Amino acid sequence: MALTKMQTLILWALIARPGAGAFQKDIKPEVKKPDRDALEKAGLIEVSKRGRSFWLEVSDRGWDFAAQNLDAALPSGSTAGCEILRAWLARLKIFLEVKNFALAEVLAPQPSAVPASLPERIRAAYLECSGGKLNQRIFLSALREKLPAVDRAALDDALTAMHARDGMHLSGTDNPRELTPHNRAAALDYKGEAMFVIWITR
Repeated sequence: MALTKMQTLILWALIARPGAGAFQKDIKPEVKKPDRDALEKAGLIEVSKRGRSFWLEVSDRGWDFAAQNLDAALPSGSTAGCEILRAWLARLKIFLEVKNFALAEVLAPQPSAVPASLPERIRAAYLECSGGKLNQRIFLSALREKLPAVDRAALDDALTAMHARDGMHLSGTDNPRELTPHNRAAALDYKGEAMFVIWITR
């Protein structure tokens, strides 16, 4: 729906009010009948008569419109903008205090880090298990514990694809005492051979 700049400012003025409602005569900028009717027809406000005055209140649809159009153009010649901004900032201050947010979290959020690929996560988990050292013998059972959210089949596919590439190797074990039930359960089947250990050399 298309609103005029003045109609948008009127909606912003209503939202700035406690409860998002006010008598028409108390709203700045002045609400004229064509603007009131347009906002009501669009379903953005609800209008009722209280005594001799009109009561205007933002509807659920009005809240949705506002959330999607916070960057809408506003009239540059209206003197009401300063008061509306002050009211919005006062509401923002309360929100920050209640939620214990820093202003920078809202107005200057840091871009989210690009999610690491599964091979990168495997390498990071390996280094966490090895204390940051390469060329260490790490059981797959320990590696899996570091990646609990990764689907087992997806992890096995990634390990299989990485085997013998970029310094990563899978191996079995010649020591039967190492084959605890925990280590056996974490084994990876590679071409019919059980792999229990991962090495990353570079």
